Amino acid sequence: MLSHRSAAAAWGLRPHAGPSWDVNVPGDRSPKAPVSIHRHRLAAHEQTTLRGIPITTPARTLFDLAAVVKAHQLRRAVERSTELDLFHLPDVRRILTAHPARPGTPALLALLADFAAHGMTRTRSDLEAAFLQLCLDHGVPRPEVNRYRDGREADFTWPGSDLIVEIDSWRHHRHRTAFGVDRAKDRAALRQGRRTARFTGDEIEGRPAEVAAELRALL
Repeated sequence: MLSHRSAAAAWGLRPHAGPSWDVNVPGDRSPKAPVSIHRHRLAAHEQTTLRGIPITTPARTLFDLAAVVKAHQLRRAVERSTELDLFHLPDVRRILTAHPARPGTPALLALLADFAAHGMTRTRSDLEAAFLQLCLDHGVPRPEVNRYRDGREADFTWPGSDLIVEIDSWRHHRHRTAFGVDRAKDRAALRQGRRTARFTGDEIEGRPAEVAAELRALL
């Protein structure tokens, strides 16, 4: 049955364009198709079908995903599962309890603890989730995500600070119109006494420690 990244893609939790399918295979069978084979004994409550295809349940899919993706990508997958009404906390906790030593268990437990303490975050891309994770990993004060203030929604803000951080990705900001709108928003914020700092995806993913140091200085 489909599992891991392939199951996540089928459920709509994460895109996956890898060269092979993730498949959980019972026993010693070895399919000849281009697949990445996983051999885990699955309980009945961890299996289902989707459009006639055998697949791991959303809860089991998130559990498997936690072992093979980065922390910010797991956050996005869980956020997406709540948006699609596929997340059921008791199912996830049941699987975690049954497999305490499995890879990925610490990451998923840490994320659930974060949600319990701070509420479900609402990032809108891997890049936004990566920026939030950068702050958590490097001791930057925790920002608020996609909040409205003064009639404007900002990617990241901090209570008590006039700083706004916007994340620039080539995918969403490569058009002339978007470029102009962003600059107009920055000027409007400046008129309201607020500073805007923009960071690119390359900076966030390639130089996280430098970005963190700059953020601490700006704050």
